[in-house]
Order: sequence, then C-alpha cells, then structure tokens
Amino acid sequence: MAFIRINLRRRRGDRGGEGDDGEEEGLMLYDGYSSSEEEESNGSEDEERQDEAVGDQDGKEYDISLPAQHLYLGDMEEESVASVQEEETTPTLPLHYISKHVLFPEETLPLHIYNPHVISMLREASASRKPIAVCTDMRGGEGEGIFGGARRPGREELAEFGTTADIVAFREDEGGSMWFHGPRFVVKLRGRQRFKLLEVNKKMNGMMDCRVEILPDILLLPRPPLLLSLPPCVASSYNCCLAVARQPEATPLSLERAARCRRELALSSKCMSSCRVPEWTLRLFEFDHLRDEVIEAQRVNSLSLNDKGVDPLPNDITSLSYWLSRRLPVDEKTKLEFLSINCPTKRLMLGLRLLKENTELYCSECGILITQKQYIFSMSVDGPLASYVNEGGFVHETLTVTESYNLKKSGRPTTENSWFPGYQWTILYCSRCRDHKGWSFDAVKKDLVPLKFYGLRRPGLVFSVKKPSENES
Repeated sequence: MAFIRINLRRRRGDRGGEGDDGEEEGLMLYDGYSSSEEEESNGSEDEERQDEAVGDQDGKEYDISLPAQHLYLGDMEEESVASVQEEETTPTLPLHYISKHVLFPEETLPLHIYNPHVISMLREASASRKPIAVCTDMRGGEGEGIFGGARRPGREELAEFGTTADIVAFREDEGGSMWFHGPRFVVKLRGRQRFKLLEVNKKMNGMMDCRVEILPDILLLPRPPLLLSLPPCVASSYNCCLAVARQPEATPLSLERAARCRRELALSSKCMSSCRVPEWTLRLFEFDHLRDEVIEAQRVNSLSLNDKGVDPLPNDITSLSYWLSRRLPVDEKTKLEFLSINCPTKRLMLGLRLLKENTELYCSECGILITQKQYIFSMSVDGPLASYVNEGGFVHETLTVTESYNLKKSGRPTTENSWFPGYQWTILYCSRCRDHKGWSFDAVKKDLVPLKFYGLRRPGLVFSVKKPSENES
C-alpha cells in the first residue's frame, strides 16, 4: 500500500532543524487520507470512551512486556554490557546529545540514528564495549530527528548533568528507511551512572567527546536503633563503653576509661528529654517508610503496572529513587534537578512531594485541560511514562492514560510501526491550539483489554495542581 507524508507543523520556537523557520515533523499514514478528516474526542463521548478504556473484563489482558521490548525496531544484535566507571573520576567519553529528553540510570532509550558522525561514534563504542555520555540538548528541537544535528551544540547549550549509557542492542541498515535513503543505526541504550559535564571537545572528524565527573549517590546510613534518640554526646559515650566491654582482657587504662564513660553517660542522660529527636521524624528518612509511601502513591495515582506485581519495586533506595523520577510527567528542567541530586533519599522525597501536590495535566501551549492524574496507568513494564522512537528519529516520552479531554483525532488508524503491538494508532491534536499532543491507540482485536487508551507526549503537557496562567503557558 502506498504511503504519503502528513506534516505536523511546529511553532518557531520548537523547530526540528536549524535555519528552517517552519520546520515540520512528519508522520507516515495510509494513502488516501485527507487532513480535513477530524474527529472530536471530548464532550458527549466521555462516558463511551471511559467504557472502552476499561474494556471487557472477560477479554484477553494485554502483555505489558511487549512495549518494553521495542519490537518495532526489528531484529537487533543483543549485547550484555554493564560498564561502571569509578565514582568521582573524570573520564573522557564519546558524547551524544538528545533534545527534550533526560536519560536516567536504569532507563532504556531507543534511537534511530541517521547522522554519519554519530553512527561512526556508536560503531566504535559498540566495538570497544565502552559507555557513552548522553546529555540533554537545551536548544529545544534543533538537534532532533533527521532534520537536526546540522550544527553541533556548544558547552553552554548542553545540560550540566547527564547519564552514561551502554549500547545493549543495535542494528545497521545500509538502505535507511522511508524517511531517509542512507545508512541508519538502530540502537537501544541503557542508562548507567550520573555525571557532571566539565568540558566538550569538537573533533575534526565531526564527532564529539567530553570530560565528565562521575557522581556518587550518597546514602544516609542508619544508626543503631538504641542510638536513634540519643544526642551525639551520649551516643559517643555509649560507643566507648561498648568498645571497652567487648575487650577480652580489661587493662587499668581501659577500666578507667569505661568508668569515665559511664559517668558521662549518666550525666548526659539528664538532657535527653530536651535533646531527644522524635521517632516519627527519623522514620521519615528510612527506606521502609519511603517504600511504603511509594506503594501508596502507586495505589492512589495508578503508577503500578497491575495487581499481579509484574514490575516489583526495587529493593534499594538508589534504584527506587530513579524508578520514581523517570515515571513523573514533569519537564526537562525538573528532571535535570532530579539528576543533579546526590542523595537518593532527597531525590525520592522530592518525587513523592511532586506526585502528591500535582493533580492535573494541561496543554503546554494553550493551558487547556488534557487529562487528570487518576487516569494515568501503565501499558508497559517500564511504567506509565516511557520513551519510544519513530522512523524519523524523534524520541517521544509517552504517558499512557485511560481518559483525555479537548483532543481531536486526525487521520485513519494504522498499525505501521506501532509501539504497542496489537494496537493501531491515530494522531491527536489539541482542539484549541492544534499542537500535536499524542496518539489514540485502539485494539485491533476486540477481545483485548484495554480496548482503547491514549499515549500523550510528555513535552506537550504541564503537570500542575491548578490551571497555569497565561504567562506560565
């Protein structure tokens, strides 16, 4: 079947390439479609769409492991690489920059690469089994897709913090794709470690590398339970007495020190009532308490995948902090703030606070309501917010929801390169400002659950507790 290219027009401040005043992002649709065919997806259809999203409870439940495999990328050569750089060192790594996306450790990032310089860099990194540095391009859409990358960014145009990544799967296509007739490198990256960008080097061969500082994750070590409510002076005396008591043979000097410590302990205990730290305060920073908070957030805010526990929570606080951070539908600035935090406890507490405070998602262009937090759900083991790439090399952070407002469908549904096998997609626009907001996904077989859901582009949304003002939007 023949295909035509339907263009989604962008605003001047969100161009896909350098120097083009009205750069357009293309999507491939079936031939015979007219862009005037549109369908309103709000209003009186709300109840009908909600029923469709829930689907027939007796139907076949969708296998949520399929989207995380990125089957639309085709057959790829898998690599088992897990490179770890020593913390607080400053290695020089190959640099790859990406627009509108912040890569976190333990996150998978699919890419279609058409730039020959980047292809050479990735080919060398794959052969040497060494990591690359992934940074966010702060120029917006200028470095995005096959239209971007004509001008390499400088140090001031890249985010200060990034993540090292390993190539875990790749494939080279000499014939390219329908978008671009030339070599193409299809790759899956896996985030590993946070870094701070120190300097950027542009090579004569067109490639780039950078010197980075590998950042540690500083853990809050728990104190012994008996010392949790003691002031430091008492805890010090207690530790000293404990050390003396464990000695197999007591010397006169050690006995004298132990006696002095006991006297200090008796005197210091008098001030415990005024120095005592409440247990509930200390518990706020404990991993078990924070993990319970995340479990409650899953239940209330639909961040869990399902009741079968397909995606169990990580058992350490560092992985749990990244797990929550990459699932929040917040902008690049907020995600970079998460990435800059060295303490996993602080990172996790900030994520929980944002999740509790914000309740609705609005259009980033005009401020109209698009969806609400209670409609967020997971169609992938990667969570409700995951990254996918289209044939043109545009990476889309996509938030899956069961309900949406003020959106219009455009075009005929197609299963071509569907990120969710078994579903056909249709483009969604904002009904007010015509900005591209995402896609509607409909099950090909009517016995599949859910029958219908929506995939919304994270950069097109504002996560807020109230409607943003005109100045904010």
